[in-house]
Amino acid sequence: MKTHGAVAAGHEVTAQAAARVLDDGGNAFDAVIAAMWASCVAEPVLASLGGGGFVMARPAGEPPRLYDFFVETPLDKRGREELEFESRMATFAGGVTQEFHGGYGSAATPGVVAGLFRLHDDLAGLPMVQLAEPAIAAARDGIELNAFQRYVMGIVEPLLGFSPESRAIFGKAGHQHDAEFSLIDEGTLHKQPDLASAIDYLAQTGADGFYRGDLGRALVDASTTCGGYLTDADLASYRVLVRDPLLVGGRKGRFVLNPPPASGGVLVGFGLKLARQVGLGSFGSERYLEAVSRILHATGLVRGEYGASPAILSDELCERYQSLIGERPLSQRGTTHISVVDQHGNLAAATLSNGSSSGRVVPKTGIMMNNMLGEADLSTEGFHNWPCGVRMTSMMTPALYLGADGSSVALGSGGSSRIRSTMLQVMLNIDAFDMTLHGAVAAPRLHVEDDLLSVEPGFDTALLDGLSLENQQRWDTEDMFFGGVHAAKVSADGNKFSAVGDARRNGHHIILGSEPS
Repeated sequence: MKTHGAVAAGHEVTAQAAARVLDDGGNAFDAVIAAMWASCVAEPVLASLGGGGFVMARPAGEPPRLYDFFVETPLDKRGREELEFESRMATFAGGVTQEFHGGYGSAATPGVVAGLFRLHDDLAGLPMVQLAEPAIAAARDGIELNAFQRYVMGIVEPLLGFSPESRAIFGKAGHQHDAEFSLIDEGTLHKQPDLASAIDYLAQTGADGFYRGDLGRALVDASTTCGGYLTDADLASYRVLVRDPLLVGGRKGRFVLNPPPASGGVLVGFGLKLARQVGLGSFGSERYLEAVSRILHATGLVRGEYGASPAILSDELCERYQSLIGERPLSQRGTTHISVVDQHGNLAAATLSNGSSSGRVVPKTGIMMNNMLGEADLSTEGFHNWPCGVRMTSMMTPALYLGADGSSVALGSGGSSRIRSTMLQVMLNIDAFDMTLHGAVAAPRLHVEDDLLSVEPGFDTALLDGLSLENQQRWDTEDMFFGGVHAAKVSADGNKFSAVGDARRNGHHIILGSEPS
């Protein structure tokens, strides 16, 4: 019997995989698992079985829980002269460049496969083989490459052309081995037969196929040969961690956020606590612009001082930073998100990342490995100086909003370091400004990094001129720089649904059942 619900995701194929499972009678967790498999096919730079992520889950009638399957640092190191760890320059809009690192020496222990099966064991109702079918079909039959995915590929083209295996997947037919690597064009039917076979194998064998089986052996052999850290012990010791989420009170509901060692949820919670204590004015007003820009600035300052420490959420520290905001009249990467809710009250918010991709593909599997060890944002002590065998930190913030009226929202965003500002503003739009889900996501956003205020169009420029943060970059159009929130909402009685996929990141949504007027 069909399950009513709603899904929002970063690709039509990802959303359709979840909707198909709901239509087959699966619950929200079945649907989010199917969508996670599919995202690794349809959004191959943003999500991969060789990466990591989180799922915030609220089974109906139970407390929320956070499934942490983010990447982990290797258990041991090898000499730097042995490592494959090579610099590549990525080019963003406007010609801005950023250095990344590729090769097996940039790959941390992946967790996505373990996360899929742990979530399935705990919360799903349908067989994994059934949940993987949409992804297998999409990889085997191909997906027409859309403009947004081609744009994302273009940013990290030097990494996608790093190895013969990655060139074979992402290069134009007949030109994968040319001296000048050229990416496939928008509109190309992108087939990934090796990935289809790998997903089919894993659906049949379970997580052991990756962490203790043939696929894991292929990864370790390639890593050892080509200058990586990963060993059999790294894979065998990996575990999904189930954590209690952070709970932060709002004005009309509660926020459920990703806890440490991830930093995003703590920083968003810090900002939300500050926002609860100060006057925000009306959306877009002078007071709003000054207060929110100062709150975002404060989250950046506290991030530098405290990292992901839950001490950030202490009343004393919040009061200290509140003084920076006052009540007076005032003159970071490749990530995707999936949100699913159902008629029973089950909520699932999943955020996945592969860093910016290592350029190394597990032989004959189509699985691109992450490059989290080569991300400067995640290596604050310098490359190769990480402690061994620890879960890496992340800005990813899959979240829930539990309204006082009994309604519930699952939401999250991509956007690297901008996730904290994006999620904070969308949550305030819902909780403090009573916006509809669509309005909350579509509203213009700000971001503060150091002392630079970045501003989307839609705010009063005269008011922006008077802000205390005078160093401003005013964008001409909305952009993926400001994140991409994909959100789904269910009413208290489970009869009405809404959903929105953020246009900034080519979002899609599907509703099965009653839609609110």
